[in-house]
Amino acid sequence: MKTDDLLSVLAADTVPQQTVDSRMLRALPVAIAISAAAVLLFWGLRPDLDAALGSAAVLKTVVPAVLAVLAAGLALALAHPGLRSDRRSMALGLFAAALAVALVILMVRDGLAGLTNALVTPSLAVCLLSIPVLALPVLGATLWALSSGATLHPRLSGAVAGLMAGGASATVYSLYCDQDAALFALPGYSAAILFVGLLGALAGPRFLNW
Repeated sequence: MKTDDLLSVLAADTVPQQTVDSRMLRALPVAIAISAAAVLLFWGLRPDLDAALGSAAVLKTVVPAVLAVLAAGLALALAHPGLRSDRRSMALGLFAAALAVALVILMVRDGLAGLTNALVTPSLAVCLLSIPVLALPVLGATLWALSSGATLHPRLSGAVAGLMAGGASATVYSLYCDQDAALFALPGYSAAILFVGLLGALAGPRFLNW
């Protein structure tokens, strides 16, 4: 193809391209709604949900939601190479560090026996399976949205997308989960979310390369 012909083709290609942000705004509500509908249909809401949301147990809903928001902000920044992601990376890192410190404090207070007693329950297996399953629609939607960007670090972007999807699904799952002990929710939810982050890291190079 001659240069003049190529320029003509490029000039004629005036179809507007969807931005990462617009794709995210379109896809995420649908994906989260699918996960929420799955909880309602197959898991159900805990019978004392109103009381739980009015107590300290609400933290296991709020904390993963905050994680999802912070990770979403970083994922969007990574999809735009021209944007600085330092502050968003720092915010997510500080949040993760605060959770790690909280877990250490709880373990110092209650000891290994307290951690074992909190985790030795069939609910742990349900948690570790349910959060990744519920995260799949959100992870798929996020990767689809990010694929229209130009990330320079597809594996990192995939991992952050996984953290966002895991946080969102943990938020939805918490409406079913009746295990309110911090020594259950903090390590249990974190392990499940990190697994989704690993799935995102594995999928990132496949779907986010350009």
